[in-house]
Amino acid sequence: MSKRTTDTDTDTEADTDTDAPDIPQSDDELTRRNMAKLLAGIGGAAAIGSFGVDYAAGLPGSLDTGSETLYVEGTRLVDRDGNPLTAADALSTAEFDKMDVFPEKEGGGALVTKRATTLLLRFPEDEYEAPTNIEGTAKGYVAYSKVCTHEGCLVAGEQGSELRCPCHGSLYDPTKGASVTGGPASRALPQLPLGIADDEDGTLLLATGPFEGPIGTEE
Repeated sequence: MSKRTTDTDTDTEADTDTDAPDIPQSDDELTRRNMAKLLAGIGGAAAIGSFGVDYAAGLPGSLDTGSETLYVEGTRLVDRDGNPLTAADALSTAEFDKMDVFPEKEGGGALVTKRATTLLLRFPEDEYEAPTNIEGTAKGYVAYSKVCTHEGCLVAGEQGSELRCPCHGSLYDPTKGASVTGGPASRALPQLPLGIADDEDGTLLLATGPFEGPIGTEE
């Protein structure tokens, strides 16, 4: 079975005692030392913050747990590079084909965050069953949040015809509303309702509303 996917883990300070006498420091020396500590702290925090976001992208939990609405009616689905997706050429129905997509930012480009990562799949329309929101599919396309509802990993694998979370093995059936069929997850991946719009760029895939449930471990 072939597929296509696109994208899409403490500081200590020792205290020491000394018998040496204290040497008074000038105001200039204190100012210079305090400034150096401030700059070092800012640089270190920035480096740790950047590392933390990258580290969390594919692991349990998330640093990106904002509550903002990612999709609204009319938000276009785009790839990682910000290119709009058309129904005609994004995916095939002949195979278990899937790809990562993202909401288009205002003014263009992709909102590439863990929380925004969305799985786009396509199946023959007659394969969908409840509890899939069939009215929220479009020309065989269906979309779900990629964030596992167990501990927030990204659902990046597959097992047979089901989606599989690589962290703890939760399984979801994408033709049945991404309902849980195995593993520790207790809730389906939320579906993103889709529509089609004619545009100068072709027949575009867009959201017709927000995700139909909380993302990942959010309540």
